Amino acid sequence: MNITDFRDRQSLAIYLAAVALVVSLVSFARPNSPNPSAHENDDPWKSERQYPPLVFSGSSWLDCSISSSENGRQIMTTTSGQGFTFDATMLPIQNGKLQLRGQTGMMYKFESFPTAAVKAHFTGLGDGMITEMKSEVEVSVLRFKQPDGAGTAIHFTAADIAADSAYVEFTGVFVRTSDRKPFPFRVLFGRVQEGSGTVVPINAEPDTKILHKQVSLGSVRFPVTVTTALYEAEDNVAKLKLP
Repeated sequence: MNITDFRDRQSLAIYLAAVALVVSLVSFARPNSPNPSAHENDDPWKSERQYPPLVFSGSSWLDCSISSSENGRQIMTTTSGQGFTFDATMLPIQNGKLQLRGQTGMMYKFESFPTAAVKAHFTGLGDGMITEMKSEVEVSVLRFKQPDGAGTAIHFTAADIAADSAYVEFTGVFVRTSDRKPFPFRVLFGRVQEGSGTVVPINAEPDTKILHKQVSLGSVRFPVTVTTALYEAEDNVAKLKLP
């Protein structure tokens, strides 16, 4: 090999190395394109979402006692139709918020979570365990009573709650005992006709946090209409031929 051939090959090698570097830099800078098939394979709830959810309506009442300093309790009882019945121990709330609005109005909201899996019964599906759950609550009242003054317990009744402004939602997963089948769910409470509540603020500020609250929504006599959506995997639905 003469010096000219060596230089030609050296130049070619440098050129190819430069091209490889540019290609690698472009590949690194370009965002990864999503792989739909890979995403589908990684989706643990694909089979449950193959078809629209089951939607149930029932009548229930809810009794909730919860605190920011100790465990609380949340009891849901379905009296007719389809829905959950359970008794859950709840962790102390971390993000409870309470606002006084003017001289008479008040709003409070929070998220809460059970301390562990919850035994539950769903009418029509049977017994099981709630293995995942979050409660979301937001209630606005038009008037309330605070007889001991600012910073003390606030009392209200269902009649004091602003129309359609008691938002109570449960989201989670119910696993049926008989076949270990999971049902992702969402529960939504409707308008409250009967009930009452007491909320204790952490201090006397108009925008503060919740120290403790005790609320009943609905009753055996006047339960709340509750809507529950459940996803269920169906693996034996026949594929029909078009005419």
